[in-house]
Amino acid sequence: MIPVPTQGGVASVGWALAPLTLLLFIQSHSGASAPLRDEGYSRLVNWMADNGGRVDSRFGVAEKDGIRGIEAFADIEEGTELLFCPWNLVIGSSSLDNQMQKGDGMCKVVEEMAREIGLGIDSLWFPYLDHIGGQRLPADWSSEALLELQGLSPSQDATRHLRWFDQQCYGELDVAAKRSLVAFISRASEIGMVPIYDLLNHHNGKRNAKLSLTEEGVQLLVVGGRIAKGEEIYLSYGLNTASNMYRDYGFVEEWPTAWNFQTADGNNFAFMLFPEGVAAINPSADLLRSVWQSNMSLKDYLSLATMHTESLPSGDLEMFADAVENKYFATTFEDDEVLLDDLLLKQKKVSTDSSDIQDKISATRYRISHKKALMSAKLYCNAMLTKRMRHDEM
Repeated sequence: MIPVPTQGGVASVGWALAPLTLLLFIQSHSGASAPLRDEGYSRLVNWMADNGGRVDSRFGVAEKDGIRGIEAFADIEEGTELLFCPWNLVIGSSSLDNQMQKGDGMCKVVEEMAREIGLGIDSLWFPYLDHIGGQRLPADWSSEALLELQGLSPSQDATRHLRWFDQQCYGELDVAAKRSLVAFISRASEIGMVPIYDLLNHHNGKRNAKLSLTEEGVQLLVVGGRIAKGEEIYLSYGLNTASNMYRDYGFVEEWPTAWNFQTADGNNFAFMLFPEGVAAINPSADLLRSVWQSNMSLKDYLSLATMHTESLPSGDLEMFADAVENKYFATTFEDDEVLLDDLLLKQKKVSTDSSDIQDKISATRYRISHKKALMSAKLYCNAMLTKRMRHDEM
């Protein structure tokens, strides 16, 4: 299994921050973006200002390729404060000296949010909680939809957080509590729920904003250089496996993507994919730490991954390629693409609630992504072996 660096108390159980858009099997932004007229976000900004917070007017909600995110509407210099949220608006921590704790502390956040949701418009946090949309994560799926994952993680661990709530929090999981739990899973930072901060999408390779704690509250600062007009503003939710990201947030990040898989005889393999087909096979803890903690250029990321894979013995590369070759699935990704088209057509024809079909579409897209990742890593592995063989023949 891939060793995973984590941050804060929340990430120790696989939770960090949350994307603005969920159940998109791959986060990939390539086309032009357009600012959105989001009245809920405008109310949220005004609420933040009315309660002692600050929000830079040079960023806001935009949509690119159907994916909502936070974008810079003007150039923003490194070190700029994008957001200031006072401690009284954070759900979970009340000061530098009173931070959200693991275990009971996280239960209290879920319970407090459930109470505030129940208060409706009488809640101080109504503009924030009202802006949090309902997400569907694998924990909500039917057993039939989970079967569409064809045994891939997170099919065996989809209800992990529901079990945690039942075992640790001892509360009744009513409608408000479940909405609160899902929001906590997919949006909480290491200090709890931070309004507006949790609207930023995730990208370990392009992160350009970071949380900072002060005596007065929480700041979101620009890091890693100037953010140009039109660029998306990203956080890192921590470095995690693709299956855990999908289970908790509903997407697989564009890159770097950390995958793992198990063979029929129980052997575990891992790899990390980057652009241009570059793969880090069996990534070490040091490599993962470098990927997570560094703000490098794409060229440097590719160089780091290439150097790592080049350092591996040929026997390890051959074993990895053989494991991928012998990995069995009930369908190929080409089969899955046909099945996906059928599901999308079926979805258009259904007039009633089609959440189960949506879940199956999401599962099918995820397994296509997983299978293509395996093929890409195997191709890179074999190319590396061929290069060595030709070098030895010279």
